[in-house]
Amino acid sequence: MISTMLYYIIYSSTVLIYGIGIERTAVLCRKKNNLFLIFIKMMISVISTAVISFWFINGILSETGLYELYPLFVLLLFFAISIFTEAIIRITAKISACEFGISVVFTFLGITEATTISECILISASSIITFFLGIFFLYAVNRRMELNEKKQEYEKLGYILVSLAVVMVIFLFWNVSWINTGAAK
Repeated sequence: MISTMLYYIIYSSTVLIYGIGIERTAVLCRKKNNLFLIFIKMMISVISTAVISFWFINGILSETGLYELYPLFVLLLFFAISIFTEAIIRITAKISACEFGISVVFTFLGITEATTISECILISASSIITFFLGIFFLYAVNRRMELNEKKQEYEKLGYILVSLAVVMVIFLFWNVSWINTGAAK
C-alpha cells in the first residue's frame, strides 16, 4: 500500500510525469486562500466517485458487457457529488471551491489503473496529494521570485514552468533505464 502511494506521489507523479494539471498548479500557486477547501472538496468528490464507480463498473457494467458506458456513468456521478459538495462549501464557508477538469482526470486515473478498491482510493488520493504538493512547491518558487525582483506576470509564469521542468528532471534522474545502452558499447 505504501509503495503504491509513494509510486504515484513521487516516481509516477500525475502532475510531473503525466502532466495532469501543470498549468493549473501554476495558476493556483498565486492564490493562497481557498486551497484547503479545494483540497477537501477534491478529496471528497474524487474518492467517493472513484469508489462508487469502481464498484459499479466491476460489479454491474463488466458482467453485463456494457463496459463502454463507464465514462458516462463516472461523469454523471461526479457531477452529482461535486455539485453537492460545492453547495455545502458555499453554504457553510461562503467561498467557491470549484475545480472540475483535474478532479475528473484524477477520478478516471484512479479507476483505470486500480485492480482493487483500496488501490483505487490510494491512487486517487495520491494524485490529489501530488497536485497540492506541486502547488505548494510552485508557491515557494513564486514567493522567492517576488522577494528577489519585481518581474512582469508573464515572465513569472515562464520561470515557474522552467522550475517545474527542473524538478521533473531531478525526480527522473535516478532512473537511468531510458539511457540507450547500445551507444555506450
